[in-house]
Amino acid sequence: MARKKIVLIGCGNIGSRHLQAAAKLPFPCTVQVVEPNETSQELAKSRLADVAYDRNAHDFHWHKSIQDLKGKSDLTIVATSAAGRGAVISDLVNSGHSRFLIEKMVCQSEAEYRSLLSTIEASEGKAWVNTPRRYYKSYLRIREHFHNQPIHLSVVAGNEGLGSNAIHFLDLFSWICGDYKAKLVGDLLFDKLFPNKRGPNFLEVAGTITGASPNGSSLNISFFPFDEHIPLTVSIVSRDTHVVINETNAKIFNLAPKNHPLGEDFQNEFVSDTTTQIASDIISKDECLLASLEDSFVAHSELFRIFNAHIEKLTGEKKELCPIT
Repeated sequence: MARKKIVLIGCGNIGSRHLQAAAKLPFPCTVQVVEPNETSQELAKSRLADVAYDRNAHDFHWHKSIQDLKGKSDLTIVATSAAGRGAVISDLVNSGHSRFLIEKMVCQSEAEYRSLLSTIEASEGKAWVNTPRRYYKSYLRIREHFHNQPIHLSVVAGNEGLGSNAIHFLDLFSWICGDYKAKLVGDLLFDKLFPNKRGPNFLEVAGTITGASPNGSSLNISFFPFDEHIPLTVSIVSRDTHVVINETNAKIFNLAPKNHPLGEDFQNEFVSDTTTQIASDIISKDECLLASLEDSFVAHSELFRIFNAHIEKLTGEKKELCPIT
């Protein structure tokens, strides 16, 4: 079998996990990694060394710039921060790359997102957003009992990372209820902005987001920074079914009806595993379970809108780019 070609842009904390996943692909591949930061390269190389893989079937090449890449890829994984990511992907498209797995948030504005959609569409490319709970075996099982019917989804967690995590649960909501056009309200966000661990140019928020979809579904996502020990808990309710998933403690509670075969244990899964399956699906089928770039547009646009409005309310500064990554 001819070697498949994988490109990884960015190999910091998340990128290095994508690298581990690429090493576990079940077919021969050449992986080109672009990372200008020496510390991040060393982290990625150390994590790669922790993975058992066939060194005769896989080879890895390290670059400082996308201009150093050789040839076109079968899949390009973009794991840089959101700032400037649209321009990076446009450069990659112009170099002939056409299949993308993109970390979230995809970019920092609706205008940038629209431009990215146009660029990929014009090149007949495809892109998917890495909100990988769609690949969790537990959520695949749970979804069967709710799919394409009105639901209420509620999330509670004990940290300030609502900005960077909301897209995961908004995507989970859309995927389960089958409606991608939820409108969001940010009136219950806390009147405080928090530092973001990914750098001084990014911010974090906390509090509650509420929303509703045209099909009658609703959601609320609450991140409370008072106590980091509050478990991350997801509750999903429909007309006749109620399930609570305690992700932190890996438990599922079937509240109604009791006889649904959902199991008691929740299986947390990791990027170093889910990306292996995602990449295999994209390369072998040209499709995967993740939201396409098109499907995730409304969710991103709504988050840009409410976060920017909140930041403007607190600082008096009108933001063109949403400082969330």
